[in-house]
Amino acid sequence: METLTSSTTDREIVITRHMKAPRALVWKACTEAEHIDRWWGPDGFTNRTTRMDFRVGGEWEYTMTGPDGKVWPNLITYLAIEPITRLFYDHGEPGNPRQFEGELLFEEKDGGTVVTLRTVFPTKEIRDHLIEAVGAIEGGKQTLAHLDVYSTQLLRDSGSSPE
Repeated sequence: METLTSSTTDREIVITRHMKAPRALVWKACTEAEHIDRWWGPDGFTNRTTRMDFRVGGEWEYTMTGPDGKVWPNLITYLAIEPITRLFYDHGEPGNPRQFEGELLFEEKDGGTVVTLRTVFPTKEIRDHLIEAVGAIEGGKQTLAHLDVYSTQLLRDSGSSPE
């Protein structure tokens, strides 16, 4: 019997970073509006959450303001939530909520947390355009670097040391 398999590798971007902070703290930084607005996005961008309903089927609506002052509306719809392990969501904007799928994975490793950001686009062409024209890979790396810095600061503020 022949098995059909579907691969998304030509439509996805996968970025991984090891964080010094424990998984529960990194999870908190990714799932609470008071924290996520402080680090989410690439260099030079700021966020403002307008609403966040963190549950399966719930939505996180926010704006990202670029270094040039342009405001980008965003909408994330949570499709799966596995506490301190995995978030799976549709990412888009109001009126077009399903532009691509996103996933954040959180794995305990070497006294910290490995975070994997995986995005899957409808076509290879869309993915390639975002890599070339928008710098999606570098933006993803910068975003995870911001999470690393922020979660390490949360760890220090809690009186623990990341070392």
